[in-house]
Amino acid sequence: MISMDELQHRFPYQFEGENIGYESYRGWLPILADACERIDAVLVDKRDFHWMQIKEKFGGARLYYQLGTSKRTIVDVQVSESVTTVKTPTRRGDPMAEAIDAIVDEAELRTKTSCIVCGAQAETAAYDGYLMTLCQAHQYPGQGTRQAFFKWLNKVLSAD
Repeated sequence: MISMDELQHRFPYQFEGENIGYESYRGWLPILADACERIDAVLVDKRDFHWMQIKEKFGGARLYYQLGTSKRTIVDVQVSESVTTVKTPTRRGDPMAEAIDAIVDEAELRTKTSCIVCGAQAETAAYDGYLMTLCQAHQYPGQGTRQAFFKWLNKVLSAD
């Protein structure tokens, strides 16, 4: 399995520039690697694109990026355990930007059915109101507080 360091080494231009940070979850790294590879194939000059933030949000990956000076606007509305997301195109009418938007959308969608820990088929479920995508092997075994869930999750995510 590829690591975040290997991914950054393979596609350095995609990780250069201003960023808020990159959270890397080993279960989702193959999906991110596929997106990086597909974006690399779409970009003609391998410039003017970089990831601004990679994180987990509402049980799936959220991949923020910049293409030249253009960024997407993303709005989430959460009602109980249901989330609706609205995204604007990065650059309306630009085939390259539209292709990148589609690649990123597909990658984000794939993470919503892939375990954040191991990448196996999974479903998003609520844990004390917090949405997380975990397979049967990595389901939270306990009950209790959100603090207990996060303590358990951090332990599982950091295990080799």
